[in-house]
This record gives sequence, C-alpha cells and structure tokens, in this order.
Amino acid sequence: MLPSLEHPGPAETAKNLTRSQRDALRAIAFFRRQRKAGKGWLVGDKRLSEKLVERLEMMELVEESFIGGQPTLQLTVVGRAIEAKLQLPAGRCGQCRQGSDGHTFP
Repeated sequence: MLPSLEHPGPAETAKNLTRSQRDALRAIAFFRRQRKAGKGWLVGDKRLSEKLVERLEMMELVEESFIGGQPTLQLTVVGRAIEAKLQLPAGRCGQCRQGSDGHTFP
C-alpha cells in the first residue's frame, strides 16, 4: 500500500511525532508490565497520560486490548514499523551494514 494523504508512510509519521510520543512508542514496545493507573497508563517505569495514548490511538499506532482480562497497550503494524525506524541509528538504511552512502549488504 502506498502512502496517501489520509495514511502517510512510516517515515513521514515518524518525523511528525513529538518527543513524548516517540518515548511512549519505545516504552510500549519494550516493557511488558503495563497497567491503567488513574487517568493514565503505567508502562514499565514510565507514566503515560490518557491524552497521549488517545492521540497515538487516533494515529493508529497503538491499540488497547485485553489479555487475561487485563487491559494492555499494543503497537499496531504501523506502530511497530515506526518504532523500528526510531531504533535505527542516524545515517543507517536498515538493510546494510554501512551508512547510507556505502551500501554493503550482509
């Protein structure tokens, strides 16, 4: 599926995320211990506001699901792609071992 105005690609979406949204995506992907705490979420050692989680849900990056009767946050397919893109060091293309100018494949 090609990016459109309604659904931009992961690269464009990753550029438009705020620092707190990027940190929230990393925390949701990394920590398994998640629970609702008051009006927000406690994800590992991070506290996420309900408003932040709602915005990520509106962007279709995160979804709330129930596992074993407990509410948890999970990344969607697009959310996982963006989180993987955020994990890449700057200047790396993800498919090769060199920087974006060398391109030597494994």
